[in-house]
This record gives sequence, C-alpha cells and structure tokens, in this order.
Amino acid sequence: MIRHLHVSECDSTQDLLKEQLNNQECNENILISCEHQTQGRGRGENKWTAMPGTICFSLNLKPHPVMSYTAIEISVLITKFFNQQGKNLKLKWPNDLWDKNLKKCGGILIQGSQNNFYAGIGINLFSADENLGGVFEDEFEIDKKKWAKDLAEFILNNRYQSSTELSKDWLLHCGHLNREVEISESGEKYQGVFVGLGEFGEALIVSQDETKKFFNGTLRLVSR
Repeated sequence: MIRHLHVSECDSTQDLLKEQLNNQECNENILISCEHQTQGRGRGENKWTAMPGTICFSLNLKPHPVMSYTAIEISVLITKFFNQQGKNLKLKWPNDLWDKNLKKCGGILIQGSQNNFYAGIGINLFSADENLGGVFEDEFEIDKKKWAKDLAEFILNNRYQSSTELSKDWLLHCGHLNREVEISESGEKYQGVFVGLGEFGEALIVSQDETKKFFNGTLRLVSR
C-alpha cells in the first residue's frame, strides 16, 4: 500500500518526504509529488530545473540487495515503464535517463542509509528547452499526480532481487556501452571506453589496455 501526497508547489519533494517520515512512525511507502518544484536537486551541487512538462516525485523504499545498485535499479524500471508505452529511453551512468536523441530527460537522486532510502525522481515528459530531452516529442496535457502514482507503483511492484540480472538489463539500455567517454571526478578528467559495470555498480573504463573503476563522477560522450 502506498500513501500519496500531491501538492501544488514545494521546494523539494525529497525534503517533504523526509518531513512526513520524521513526523510519524510507519512502515508504509509514502509518495510525494507536486505540480511545481522550485529547488530540485541533482547529484553533487547540480540543480534539477522543473518545466511545464516535468514530473517530480519522491518515495521511500528499501535499497537493492547491493545498496549501491539502487539508483541503477530504479533507472532500469523507469525505462521498462516507458517501454510499455512505446518509448525507448537510454541510460547514462550512474543515474540519468536519455531520450532517443541522447539528451538528458530524467535523473534519480538516492539519499538515506541502511534500510531507509529516499528516491527523488525528475522526468521531462516533454521539454521546451533545446538543451534537454523529453520522453515524448510533443506537448500534451499532463496529470502529474497520476503519472507520479503510476510510475511509483510500477517501481515498487517490479523490484529486482538479482544484481546480475539487473546489470544485464541496465547494459541493454545503456546509451554509451563500448563508446568513448570522459569521466570528470574530483577536478580530474579521464577518457576511455565504457565497457560495463562492476560488482558495486561502478563504471569500468578501458584505456590503453588498462581497466579503471569509477564509483563517482560525471560522464559524457566524447562524440555522439
């Protein structure tokens, strides 16, 4: 059973979710969604800007059996949700979604510890910004409350137990597998070919016959 709170505006659905969970003792899943989010966050210091075609929501959930795979798991489940609607999204390590033109159309932010995880999700169903992508090409009337509820329920009802199966499915949707990429981490840049995921969801990059592992960082394609 999921309890759903939909508001017209909030700073961050993830902050509002934390408030709801801190104010009571409960074991149920809580979903927070909104019409407009004013201070959405991405990884690190990045901001997530909401547009008219954006749905923003947060929910609490148990982590994947390999905790560091949790954002990867959610990203795969989101692609499966939209696959059912005929849309083929691509995944970018570690937690972004690309549209068919390899433009970012969604992102996932995981916070929390042990068995108390908060997942913040932002997805552009369509985009008016030429620098950002959208799941759909054309604008349409959005019931943001229903979209958030349907997506959250799909995620909760289709969780993975096997990290091996999850990794395989993530690679099937990866938009940069076996392609030249650059990863920026701690002010340094490293370039090589992305060849897969490690046992903890780390990026495996090969350059000059050396495989290097990255657990954090920002990835970009060297050429599209």
